[in-house]
Amino acid sequence: MPELTKEERLQIIVRKGMVHLHEKLLYGQRTVVNKLGILGFSVSTASFSNIINVVNGRPVGLQTLSTAAKGIHLLIERELDMAFNVDQLDYFPKNTPNWVPELVPEHQGAPSSALGIDLHDGRVSTQQKTAFFANAKKEVIEVGVRLNSFSSYFFSQKETAYRQPMIDLLKKGVNVKGYLLDPESQEARIYFEDRARAQATEKDAIEDIKTVIKKLKVVCAEFEAMKLSGKFEIFLYKHIPYNLFFVVDGGEKEGAQMMVSPYLYGVKRADCPVMEITKKENAHLFRKYYESMQLFTNGATKLKY
Repeated sequence: MPELTKEERLQIIVRKGMVHLHEKLLYGQRTVVNKLGILGFSVSTASFSNIINVVNGRPVGLQTLSTAAKGIHLLIERELDMAFNVDQLDYFPKNTPNWVPELVPEHQGAPSSALGIDLHDGRVSTQQKTAFFANAKKEVIEVGVRLNSFSSYFFSQKETAYRQPMIDLLKKGVNVKGYLLDPESQEARIYFEDRARAQATEKDAIEDIKTVIKKLKVVCAEFEAMKLSGKFEIFLYKHIPYNLFFVVDGGEKEGAQMMVSPYLYGVKRADCPVMEITKKENAHLFRKYYESMQLFTNGATKLKY
């Protein structure tokens, strides 16, 4: 195999880094470009896309390639604790003792809008979620459709990524509640039949929910057996879903915050924008969504296991 040129090696560094950031943190190219800018390695969206997508020929200039590669190196080190192996041409875990992820913001300073809203371009990563609920004092609530990602965090992620942060919450006496659509309800049939007209993958959604429920029953039983101070409970609702709610201490005066994501028709839920709202920054908007969440979950039945 011919020796790689400097440009080819730098392109591999960026491409492999993008693969890990997308697979492990669900980052898209725009998110990565924004984070690189915050780190001081500014690359245009078009140039970054060329680095990732151009197969033959020189994607961009050497200086741009070098800037992107340095930025990717630093981003992956801070958020994934991984380093690039020049012999194997890929990133591997550093396994740094007592390592804690350092999340790089997408935007500089305070919330990106004068309304006190921070906007994420699609589903947030596991690390972003655990950081979001880390300081919860009383309650964490997630309202979704299938809770597929929520349940998978307990089985597909390493122990320290999600399960242990959740256990730490419960040890502190924080109650955790998850809400998903009742697969036996008429609302579920109507909702998924309609969604399937635009997305064929929604045809199997009801069976997917039943699989998720089986997984969540296992998690509920495990946490109950641990006899932790906080309760971990799952509920089934019978409504047409409108959006995701992820609420931390919603009823409290201090520290109340939430993430809200609308379920856009024809768009994968993972790609729907996520609004991050705090009661402190926008009490009026926060109250509207919190009241909606309370009405939506009212009457939900607790999952038996």
